[in-house]
Amino acid sequence: MSPRTEFVLSSLLAAALLSIAVVVLMDADRRAPGVAEFATALRFAPAALLAVGLGAWFVSRWQGRAQRAGRRWKAGGMTLRLLLVVLLLFPLSLAAWAVIAIAIDALAASQPGGTGEALAWLPVLVFYGSLLATLFGAAPLFAIEYFACRRYLRRQAALSPDHA
Repeated sequence: MSPRTEFVLSSLLAAALLSIAVVVLMDADRRAPGVAEFATALRFAPAALLAVGLGAWFVSRWQGRAQRAGRRWKAGGMTLRLLLVVLLLFPLSLAAWAVIAIAIDALAASQPGGTGEALAWLPVLVFYGSLLATLFGAAPLFAIEYFACRRYLRRQAALSPDHA
């Protein structure tokens, strides 16, 4: 597996686990989270996965261009860049996922017709979803992604640029 593929997959895994953990821990006053909490977490996980997957791919391409230009990145700087890109992509991915979910819900409904009312709530959903992602997800994602970035940079440095 290439270093970029491993980096993107580890970022996706971290985002999935973090999105589920945040939703479950927000309802920590109960002793045992039920199926409803996991279902709620899984509703927002695709938006987080889309943002983190695209962000990891963009940042790894950015790092490759910087490396070819002779600039070396450190793991902390790469993690900050990744977090910035993810936080910029998250509102867009959340909006896209909400529109897709509303469209699927409208197709599956026995009496379609509430799409306009649901789309009226889209800015509120995007604002508060992005706010919650920033408040509860930024620090844990930084801590997790630091190790993924460090591993990626080490694997990139171990690759030989010479042709055999």
